[in-house]
Amino acid sequence: MKVGIVGTGNMGSKYINKFDILGFDAVLIDKEQSQLAKFPEKFKKYTDLDEALKNESIDYLFVATAPNSHIPIAKKALERGINVMVEKPPAINPSDLEEAIDFAQKNEAVLGVSEIELRSNSIRNLNLDTKIEEVEAYRLNLGRGYINPFYDLAWHDLYIFSYLFGDFKIKKVKDKGDIFDIYGETEKNEFFLQVAWSHDYLRREWILKTKDGEIKLNFVEDKIIYPTGETKEKDNVDKLELMIKQFIQNPSFESSFRALNILKEFNKFSA
Repeated sequence: MKVGIVGTGNMGSKYINKFDILGFDAVLIDKEQSQLAKFPEKFKKYTDLDEALKNESIDYLFVATAPNSHIPIAKKALERGINVMVEKPPAINPSDLEEAIDFAQKNEAVLGVSEIELRSNSIRNLNLDTKIEEVEAYRLNLGRGYINPFYDLAWHDLYIFSYLFGDFKIKKVKDKGDIFDIYGETEKNEFFLQVAWSHDYLRREWILKTKDGEIKLNFVEDKIIYPTGETKEKDNVDKLELMIKQFIQNPSFESSFRALNILKEFNKFSA
């Protein structure tokens, strides 16, 4: 199995480590030679994507670059019939992602979007046997990202909302600088989501409100606490490794369609 990774920075390096663990033949692609030099010589390395695609028989390509470059990079592989997974957000404009999905289908390839939190213990092992009336969610980070937290941090929670409850609508967004308050609804419930960079403390938590009490999802410790006090502790399955394996074994557009809905909702508040 030969896989490629475009972008070998923070997230890209994590992919490379997992490729090594999984025993994949990995091709590293990055515009910066100095970045490629950080990795062992056993890896094939390229500073030019076109050259890598021409010289290497890559089966799957993963893209971990800046959001505005995801689609142009992906399309170069998709036109060769290579399945591609891009990091989030996959694009800035929903029309770009929509066109890329159509492009992939025409070339009999699959475009996927990273949804790493769906592989967490907190989601994989969640037992929802009761109606969730309301969701209160927090993703408060100590550090900073390269785009605002609405477009970056909120992405994880919104694809989880969509996965668990179906399509959603964002009703209101309050921009407080490094803190965003997001109010929305699905067909089944309402939700409040707060995301922030450079916060005083780390908090990644969901509170699912039911008639029997609150189900708490602690994404920091990756555990579930039910109203009865029953706790499902982290099961030590590596979520990035699992996501990579599942995409390779069963490539699907499902994540791209969820991403498209998120981008359409974001687009309402882009001004």
